Amino acid sequence: KQWYQRRVRGFTEYLRAVEEYSNSSLHMFALFTGALDERGKSWCPDCVRADPVIEEATKSLPECSCLITAYIDRPTWKDMNNNFRKSTDLQLKCIPTLIKLGTEKRLQEKECAKKALVSMLFEEE
Repeated sequence: KQWYQRRVRGFTEYLRAVEEYSNSSLHMFALFTGALDERGKSWCPDCVRADPVIEEATKSLPECSCLITAYIDRPTWKDMNNNFRKSTDLQLKCIPTLIKLGTEKRLQEKECAKKALVSMLFEEE
C-alpha cells in the first residue's frame, strides 16, 4: 500500500509538512502525540495507549494518504498559549488527537485508542 508518513517535532515543522503536501491530492491526516524520551516512551499516558492502536490502523489507510505525526514535548503542551492550542485550524484541546485535515473529523484522547473509531476515520468517504 502506498501512503506517506512524516514525523515532525514542534509547530513550525508541522506547518512545513502540511505546506509541502498542500497541493497534492493526498488524503491528509495528522496525529498530535506526546514526544518520546530516549527510551522511546511518551510522557503522555493516553498517547502510550493510543499509539499502537493507530499504528495498527494505518494498515487500512487508503492509498494516496499522508499521516503527519507531530510530537509535542511536555513543556510545550503544558503551556496554555502554545501554537497547537491557539491555531485556529487546529484548536487542540488534548493529546492524542487524530484529525482528518480539511474536515471536521477528529478523535481525541481515549477515542484514539479505539481501533474501530480510528479505522473509521482513516477510511475513505
